[in-house]
Amino acid sequence: MKKIIKKYEGDVHKKHNDDYDNDEEDDDYDYYKEEDEYEYYDQIDPETNSNTWNIWTRSTYVNKGELPLKEAKEIQLKLENNNNTVSLYLIPLDGEIYVPGKIVAELLGAKVVNYDDSKILEINKAGTELIFRAGTNVVYYNEIKTPIPAVTFYLNDNIYVPISVISNGLGYVAEWQEMNNAVVLKLLK
Repeated sequence: MKKIIKKYEGDVHKKHNDDYDNDEEDDDYDYYKEEDEYEYYDQIDPETNSNTWNIWTRSTYVNKGELPLKEAKEIQLKLENNNNTVSLYLIPLDGEIYVPGKIVAELLGAKVVNYDDSKILEINKAGTELIFRAGTNVVYYNEIKTPIPAVTFYLNDNIYVPISVISNGLGYVAEWQEMNNAVVLKLLK
């Protein structure tokens, strides 16, 4: 079975100067060209063994199976063996569960820089860097352009990303707990 996938062509990642000032204007941000050219290409859907919503397979197509929720819902997001908890909305869409990337990254102890004008989210934790841009289906994972299974989006001053990508990218796995109306983030082992 073939599927048409949009591939964002304007993404040009350049290594930043570690001495940059977080208060700089977004105009100085140099990770991406400000182009919106797309290229369409045919991709044969790969066979996957993954039927879970919480595993990032680094593919543009994954059969995610059944999601734990059918509509947007406010839940508690917790760290395992930790009292840190935040309340946020999970948004099920296109076979993925989306979360506000900045809030989740901060809960996980990451340094976050949000570039509102260019809708870019930069996350750094323990030598791992994730850079998302709203409207694309890629993340720069330690400077390597890597596919994600769905397109990120911007809503209410937040960039929403698949929970599988942000949690797995930072070394965690998300687990749904229906009885507690919560998602627990556990360290990957």
